[in-house]
Amino acid sequence: MNVSRGQKVPITKGRNVSELVVTLEWQNNNQPIEIDAAAFLLNEENRCNGDESFLFYGQPVSVDQSVKQVKQGDNLNETHLSLRKMSPDTQKVAFTLTIHEGEEKGQNFGQVSSLSLRIADKATGENLVTFAFGEELTKETAIVVGEVYLHNGDWKFSAVGSGFFGGLAALCENFGIEVESNDTKKEHLESMVSAPVAATQEAVVPLTVTLKKKEAISIRKSEKVVATLEWKSKKDLDLYCFYVLKDGTEGKVYYRTPGHANKQPYITLDGDAKGAGKETVIVHKPSELKYVLFSAYSAVSNGIGSFKSMKAKAVVDNQMGQNVTSPLFEKNNFAYWVAIAKIDFTDAQDMSVSHVEKYSKSGTERSPLLYQDGSFEMNVGPIEFK
Repeated sequence: MNVSRGQKVPITKGRNVSELVVTLEWQNNNQPIEIDAAAFLLNEENRCNGDESFLFYGQPVSVDQSVKQVKQGDNLNETHLSLRKMSPDTQKVAFTLTIHEGEEKGQNFGQVSSLSLRIADKATGENLVTFAFGEELTKETAIVVGEVYLHNGDWKFSAVGSGFFGGLAALCENFGIEVESNDTKKEHLESMVSAPVAATQEAVVPLTVTLKKKEAISIRKSEKVVATLEWKSKKDLDLYCFYVLKDGTEGKVYYRTPGHANKQPYITLDGDAKGAGKETVIVHKPSELKYVLFSAYSAVSNGIGSFKSMKAKAVVDNQMGQNVTSPLFEKNNFAYWVAIAKIDFTDAQDMSVSHVEKYSKSGTERSPLLYQDGSFEMNVGPIEFK
């Protein structure tokens, strides 16, 4: 089964599968780029329980023998998973790639091609999942490729394909293995990987926060921002990203105009979900933006119903271990539009994420509009039909 970025698919449901072979492959394009594969064994809080939950070439086997890195080549890594041996503490295994000393050497995944992940049934050799990715990557030095995770008693795969800046240190911090920029912590990480690790430009404190009503918080301004609209309902919601660029250009990215990564607006939408789930917007060059407003539209065919009851929320991730969730608090059964969160990129170092929850008038399909000064107004934009 070929999957695309953001897709989640079953692995074991309806199948007698107990052992998996996960293969990562890539091409260096004839450049001397040293790429390392690692696996993080995560608990239900998406964190490692300790250093022993981090598997790499210097520590290739988990304590319970359920996960083993069995092959590491110049362009390939193979990991075996024994699902029945998996400790109850392990709810997810994240597969990652990093470029050794990427920042120091000026190397990144934009210089790597043919990135792919395959999952096969070890007993039969049947290919269960194929995930090709990486076209959207530019200057990232680390990638969370995908996750094998437990859900309602069955194992599934999530195609992540999300890039990080800061290499291995950023990944470790993201998954709860503390790595700071001081000498003691640097020595600790180096002792784990038996090789020098490029220090991050500046230590970024990991952060996971849920905003209160009308609250705002500043997080580090990174080289790429990933924002998602998530909901739990069979209804079809659409994520709209209204933007103002540094040069004053205004517009929106949504399912009809999914944007561009390498030219204006430097924003892309990852597909159009047709039911319950998630839609993702990537801001590829935050330095070119002034403001973005994330809004959700509920198609007329959905009928009436509260966005809050759908558990809709916006999640902003700066790809440096800092995540901000903007939930909904108000019950409004008759709005087709809700503005959920806004990001202010105008500061040189940080970006401000604000909870802005505001609804359209009853029955109107006119969209919000975002203005040059970062303010916005409901019920004044074009009428939306889907």
